[in-house]
Amino acid sequence: MQSYLTANNNNVNMVWLLDIPSNSQNILDALEQIPSSINHIKTFENIIGCEQFIRSLSDDDYIVFIADVPLGQQIIPRIHQLRQVLAIYIYSTEIQSNESWFRQFRKFRGICSQLNQLANLMPSRYRRRPRREADDLFSFDILSTGGDQEKSTAELDGHFIHSQLLIEALQKMKSTSTVIEEFIRFCQDQKDIKDHNCYLKLVHEFQNEYSSDKSVWWYTRDSFVYRMLNKALRVQNIDVLFVFRFFLRDIAQQLKENQWSSPGYVYRGQSLSKYELKRLQQSVGKLISINSLLSTTLYRDVAKVYVGNTEGLEKVLFIIYVNPLIDGIKPFADITFLSDFPQEGEILFMLGSIFQIESIQIDEYGVWLIELKLCSDHDEVLKPIFNYLRRESSRCELDLLAFGNLLHDMGKFEDSKNYYNRCLKLLPLNDHVWKPYCYYLLGLVATECGDDKCALDLLSKSLNIRRQTLKSSDPSIADTLTAIARVHYNSCNFDQALQLYREVLAIFQQAFGEDDLTSAMTYTNIGVVCKEQKLYFDALNYHKKAREIRLKHLPPGHFRFGTSWNNIGEVYQRLGE
Repeated sequence: MQSYLTANNNNVNMVWLLDIPSNSQNILDALEQIPSSINHIKTFENIIGCEQFIRSLSDDDYIVFIADVPLGQQIIPRIHQLRQVLAIYIYSTEIQSNESWFRQFRKFRGICSQLNQLANLMPSRYRRRPRREADDLFSFDILSTGGDQEKSTAELDGHFIHSQLLIEALQKMKSTSTVIEEFIRFCQDQKDIKDHNCYLKLVHEFQNEYSSDKSVWWYTRDSFVYRMLNKALRVQNIDVLFVFRFFLRDIAQQLKENQWSSPGYVYRGQSLSKYELKRLQQSVGKLISINSLLSTTLYRDVAKVYVGNTEGLEKVLFIIYVNPLIDGIKPFADITFLSDFPQEGEILFMLGSIFQIESIQIDEYGVWLIELKLCSDHDEVLKPIFNYLRRESSRCELDLLAFGNLLHDMGKFEDSKNYYNRCLKLLPLNDHVWKPYCYYLLGLVATECGDDKCALDLLSKSLNIRRQTLKSSDPSIADTLTAIARVHYNSCNFDQALQLYREVLAIFQQAFGEDDLTSAMTYTNIGVVCKEQKLYFDALNYHKKAREIRLKHLPPGHFRFGTSWNNIGEVYQRLGE
């Protein structure tokens, strides 16, 4: 089972470098009082091993560092600029005499004279820092808005489009009475939660006290909820996002109810890698979609605090113009009175918010100023694509199947298979509508994964049920036959594939007429098979028929014409023309 709360998952960890045996009673007593925001503690008694450990951490690992005076004076000059180091504390009984030397380091937070004081010191001085420096990694997708409005989703940027639709699909799913119980069971099954009593208590508290009007409060709270959700969003873990679907919907609703109403500017300080900055610099004028909830502030001076000064990273200040009157934007709100961490002027944007990159320049202090403008999915390029894909997904009335279809379109075949199977188990035994559709979809997944035998078994189940319950001319039967023909084509059984495609053509023409786009696609499939059988003139004839039908239905420049011309060109090439 994957872990979501361990050190390599963007949690706050603690490293102690003290000239005290790690098994001493003082150390053991202090460890007992460390707050739940600290997930892993590593103790060292020598500088070499400690520094090697810190430098071995990935960019997703973050630490609070504690040392005594002699060891701290040796190691802190070498590690304080590392990105992984969030805060530095010193253990010393002589506070006055030692504090001045350590204040030269920006991440120095203070001196404590007793180890167990750290338990009280950390929540008040540190618990906010993981939110802005550790967990707020800037994950984004970029989309060019130039070019043809009739491009396919993949040609535009499939990841950008489908990430938006995934967020939308999760929020639209109908709530059930068991959704909270499902979430709680999932959390309790996570190893890192089971192994920490503090997390189990929080899960129990969530179960008893959560309500939709507290979603932002729970998101901003230093707890397993924030960490699991942000990790899942960053790596797009579908199973975790699925159990969070009610939570995402509740946050969106709370932000909508408290929607910020005034046009103006908000700001965000951020450290970015050189690679991330270069991507943005190469994308001025393009759209950017943020793959997480985005925290900003009304105050430029506050944002500057978070610009950072970390070795190997670029200092960035986002200057974002927002107009809440734009139609189709994701909600955003001042969460000062909704948050567990009240900070005046904090504006939270719903995940998936879209912005246009207006300009990027560097100021005299070496800070990159990136100007963004809030946009919506009603962009002239995005709108027709989103509308088409929304219509496609809305054809299925079952949430699990619609969700599985979206995952299939995203190329997440194993994930889509899981949700198709989940739906199949929930259907009654005598269902003759959705069950054959499930088998059909599972057959498509098996085909994509190269398992032709499994695909034929599943598609045959679908076909048998449909033939028993539908008219022989029903287009659903043609869809299943098309999928079976594709499997035979992949297995080089061209005669069988051709026979099935001809049967498909007859059904589509009876149902929709001879000039329908379904016939065009079937002509294309027949032409492809004929080419493999070296029936080149037949192949050419079928591809031309497909093109003629498309000319009647599709606008000039549609990407499907590229398919037609490519197929015709390949046949002419085989003919030596």
